[in-house]
Amino acid sequence: MKCLVTGGNVKVLGKAVHSLSRIGDELYLEPLEDGLSLRTVNSSRSAYACFLFAPLFFQQYQVATPDQDPARCKVLMKSFLSVFRSLAMLEKTVEKCCISLNGRSSRLVVQLHCKYGVRKIHNLSFQDCESLQAVFDPASCSHVLRAPARVLGEAVLPFPPALAEVTLGVVRGPRVILRSYLEEEEAVTAGVLRPMVTEMSLREEDFQELQAQEGVAITFCLKEFRGLLSFAESTNLSLSIHFDVPGRPAIFTVEDSLLDGHFVLATLSEPDSQPQGLGTPQLPAPPLQAPSKSGSHKTSSPEPRGGLQPPGAWKGGALPLASILSLCFW
Repeated sequence: MKCLVTGGNVKVLGKAVHSLSRIGDELYLEPLEDGLSLRTVNSSRSAYACFLFAPLFFQQYQVATPDQDPARCKVLMKSFLSVFRSLAMLEKTVEKCCISLNGRSSRLVVQLHCKYGVRKIHNLSFQDCESLQAVFDPASCSHVLRAPARVLGEAVLPFPPALAEVTLGVVRGPRVILRSYLEEEEAVTAGVLRPMVTEMSLREEDFQELQAQEGVAITFCLKEFRGLLSFAESTNLSLSIHFDVPGRPAIFTVEDSLLDGHFVLATLSEPDSQPQGLGTPQLPAPPLQAPSKSGSHKTSSPEPRGGLQPPGAWKGGALPLASILSLCFW
């Protein structure tokens, strides 16, 4: 396998690697006829991410030489990330990037051709592996949201970096709200004296597509979502969210003619047999403030007030996600 990336696409590739590094510790590279696939999965198999770069993304793309079979490999994420560590450096100094895979030498070679004839060569050891593929279908999801990445980026900006999970739901209007919850011990870690709920509200006009029934809500990890959101913002792409009932995986996608990305995240299941979503009669949604000119607002309170309910049984660490992704290897 050999591929050559030039110009601004080098930074796009680096940004994709940064996004994948928020998910797993290993990176699976697989050259395919329809493009180069970069995939990763976390240790608990509750989060999976994939970027597929089309052949037109590269100046040169060769799946395999005539005398070789297509090869796939697995490398340490930390090793591959070190090549693209500084995105500012990639943008200012790197003119092209050549990635080649030679199964005979068991080395993945990444060459950065910089200005003034400087060339940086990284020889990364790898392992042969099976193909990593998660089983998911965005078309099977009942609810779809699609909005410019900038809008969603501004919505998650007020949430503290230490926040582990966020709840996304649809209320009357319709409006889409994002709400966080910090357990008491989490709040102390984050430097907050009392647990605080932060809520952002987005109007229907902020979305390019909004097909979700009132009262639906899901809770998922924020760190992984921010990774894809950062990539989508940097490439000026819209982000789509496909989801179903709580406990079913949510699928986050970005698509372009030259690439597409899929992040599949497990969601927190409802603790009760009869889930209470947003705006249900049993737990009425809190009153919303008048929207600002930008179409969103933030409210904070020391105690939850109904509506979107925090996962109160969870006490730090990874989310006890009931629906672990079904992964197939071949």
